[in-house]
Amino acid sequence: MRFKNSLTIKFMIGIAIITIVLMTVNLLWNIRQYNFQAELEMKEKAEVIAQQLIATRSFIARKQDLINANYDGGYDFKHLNPAAVGKGIGEIFNGYSGYKFKQTRPIVRDPYNAPDNFEIEAMKQLAADKNLKELWGYDEIDGNRVFRYLVPLYYDESCLSCHGKPVGLNDISGYAKEGFSSGEFAGSISVVFPMARFEAAQRTNISSQIVFILFMVFVSIGLTYLMMEHIIIMPIRELTGKVAELGRGNLSAQLTEIQTYDEMRSLAEEFNTMASKLNELYNGLEEKVTERTALLSEANQRLLEQGSKLQAMNAKLTETDRLKSEFLAVMSHELRTPLTAIIAFAEILLAEGETLSSLQQEYLQDIFESGHQLLSQINDILNMSKIEAGLAKINCNQIDIKEVLNHLMHSISPLVSKNRLTFIVDISADIPNIVADREKVIHIFRNLISNAIKFTSNGGEITISAALVNDQEKVPEVVVKIQDTGIGINQEDQKYIFDKFRQVDSAESREYPGSGLGLALARNLVEMHGGRIWVESEVGRGSTFTFVLPVIAKGC
Repeated sequence: MRFKNSLTIKFMIGIAIITIVLMTVNLLWNIRQYNFQAELEMKEKAEVIAQQLIATRSFIARKQDLINANYDGGYDFKHLNPAAVGKGIGEIFNGYSGYKFKQTRPIVRDPYNAPDNFEIEAMKQLAADKNLKELWGYDEIDGNRVFRYLVPLYYDESCLSCHGKPVGLNDISGYAKEGFSSGEFAGSISVVFPMARFEAAQRTNISSQIVFILFMVFVSIGLTYLMMEHIIIMPIRELTGKVAELGRGNLSAQLTEIQTYDEMRSLAEEFNTMASKLNELYNGLEEKVTERTALLSEANQRLLEQGSKLQAMNAKLTETDRLKSEFLAVMSHELRTPLTAIIAFAEILLAEGETLSSLQQEYLQDIFESGHQLLSQINDILNMSKIEAGLAKINCNQIDIKEVLNHLMHSISPLVSKNRLTFIVDISADIPNIVADREKVIHIFRNLISNAIKFTSNGGEITISAALVNDQEKVPEVVVKIQDTGIGINQEDQKYIFDKFRQVDSAESREYPGSGLGLALARNLVEMHGGRIWVESEVGRGSTFTFVLPVIAKGC
């Protein structure tokens, strides 16, 4: 067994890591608690100092008459006003305690009380919010970290003799009055604690904790090593030796020297049982292998036969599909030739309308329209067959959407008039010419417009709108909507509406005849151009078919 893969080493490292992690978490928690307690203690000390100074200032302010009285009952200013007393106490206190405090405000009379940057920002907050009773934080002065504490001061009646009104009149100390009123913000008491002793105590605490962590790690590693060697490693070595004997072919190997009575003893017993069973299995192994080999060969033979059948069936299906496509293409072509002649002769006869009776003209008109309807369905079948066979190609050319719609409107105007439909066309002026297959785009429009006409009752309305969508992250697209006021489509039927030979239901199929290929073909032609198509509909309120074509079609 290599040293780096030793189970003992892995357990020792694991125990060491767990111990270090747990002790480190404990250390971090202790540091956090220590910092919290230290900050609380400094804040309480600073609060006591500040309140003592505020009390002293208040006492001096109230006793000004007594302090400045002379022996004969007159008034003699002795320069012991609250500001002077606060400054004097601060100088004495700062000299022997190491702490610093002063009374400061935004605009001071004595430069000694001028605020620093920290005090300026703090007083802005205190002045803006009277609910703030105190502010504290940490700062750095002359390269040393310090604790800062400020409490707000507000003017009262005792302060107004020196700081009140009228503005500009000199007070008893010789300074011009500022014109403040009772209750206005007067500044703050600022207390500064050096953190050197706190940081030194914290470093000492951290060092002792680290020493304790290292001690615990080494003790845990030592105990783990002793326990692993005597409880686990020695029995495993014996087990490993016996397993090696099994590997060399000695199936009669047994563990008899393990003296423990724990899980290792159970493991030894299970090993002995396994060795006995292996010995029994080995004796009948050759017979079972021969039997399994014969079964495997038989299964492989069956798989080969089934594979051959599947290949033959796949070839037959492929040939059938090819013959179907060829049949549809040929039959569609063969049907178009005589049907074209029928339409042409009907059109010629209709042109000679003066020699025909009204009944004959009606019959010829029915032949003419039915022939066109049948030709359209045959064309749909032929086009669908080409698309499925992969023979349909896109012939790219410039297309004017407005010109295409004008062409279609001319061809369908008789049908629109016959059904007394209102036709609205709204084409955005900024739509450019698109690059696509003209015939296929016309086919898309024709199928969707014919579908709208077929399912819109007399007196209904059909609206065609087109707009340009120019997203900077995508290719510019033209969005076309064909909206009708027809019968509408059920929500559950909308997901099948673009499938081949699918119509809404059998009853409607009888009322509105068709091959069921129009919408399927429209979808395929749109997708050939790299576009997409969908429908939004509500029964009884009509349908809106929307398709999107890129300005430059896919493959152009």
